[in-house]
Amino acid sequence: MPHDTLRATVIVVNFNGGAFVLECIESLSQQKTPGVDVEVVVVDNASTDGSDRQIAQFYPDVRIIRSPKNIGFAGGANLGIANSSGDVIVLINNDAVAAPGFLSAIVAPLADDGNDRVAAVTARILLSGRFVPAPGSPTAYVSASGQRWERVARNATPGSGIALINSTGNQVSRSGNGRDRSWLDTTDDENSPVEVFGFSGGGAAIRRAALDTVGLFDERLFMYYEDTDLAWRLRRAGWSVQYAQGATVWHRHAASSGIRSPFFLRHNVRNRILVTARNGTLRMLVSAVARTGGSLFKAARRAVANKGDSDARVQVRATALGLVQALAMIPGYVSDGRLRDAGSRLPRSFIKDWTVDD
Repeated sequence: MPHDTLRATVIVVNFNGGAFVLECIESLSQQKTPGVDVEVVVVDNASTDGSDRQIAQFYPDVRIIRSPKNIGFAGGANLGIANSSGDVIVLINNDAVAAPGFLSAIVAPLADDGNDRVAAVTARILLSGRFVPAPGSPTAYVSASGQRWERVARNATPGSGIALINSTGNQVSRSGNGRDRSWLDTTDDENSPVEVFGFSGGGAAIRRAALDTVGLFDERLFMYYEDTDLAWRLRRAGWSVQYAQGATVWHRHAASSGIRSPFFLRHNVRNRILVTARNGTLRMLVSAVARTGGSLFKAARRAVANKGDSDARVQVRATALGLVQALAMIPGYVSDGRLRDAGSRLPRSFIKDWTVDD
């Protein structure tokens, strides 16, 4: 790093974060970071709930940058990066709480001169609350193995349930599906490899010098997959990403948008296909479109078979709209040179070494 003291800018993108964002800022204010000069920046995306004013009232040392409109996570993060000077950019969701030692642990690998090709460090993100198995529940969180979990009720017996992992970094499947590594695993994760394909924007540190080589987040994605896209570009430019188990945050997953909302579903479908089109191989793109079509068909069949299945109807509409939007945007999106192949050293086929099963 070019300075004797490492400078870290923590960016919290806020949109109507309510009490959650205040808990986030409070957890950051309690961090002890010897040898690291920390500034906390909140980028407020035109909140209407007054949370930006509450931050200013209770945390006067926090710098607030106000956007006149909601520019999404990608745009908000970029606005914060452009208006700060930290050697390292630390990201944490506004609905997350940083555990003690989070900041020191997340920036430590980037302060090590022997890790000068490490572009980003991803946190150990745990789901808030505790969970119990919930077989057959239509509203449960579902693991890669199909196991279903539900949060323990607030008034449950103390000690009920177990803690589960949200993410130890990002992975990409053979059909371009970006997903959290260790999703819904138990917290017994000591053997998780340090090297991981990508970082989670919900808790990560990024080297500014690496961003200078590949560009910032793609604001056209607005929200979801912007971290996978940036990690993909960093990888192609020869940078690496590491996992810091000691950097823990507790996250209320999808508190802002809901994991079954039309917004979440549509943006996930659209952005998955766009990011695969720009970064992946043609085979991955064809697979991404085909799997999306298959999901749409299955949801439509459920909706026809059960007229009362509102979740199926929502999925049909959101998936169809996301697919149509992606296909319409692909020609202009992949030909736009603003971020395409920035600093690339590796061919697109390098991703074969990193993909996991769907």
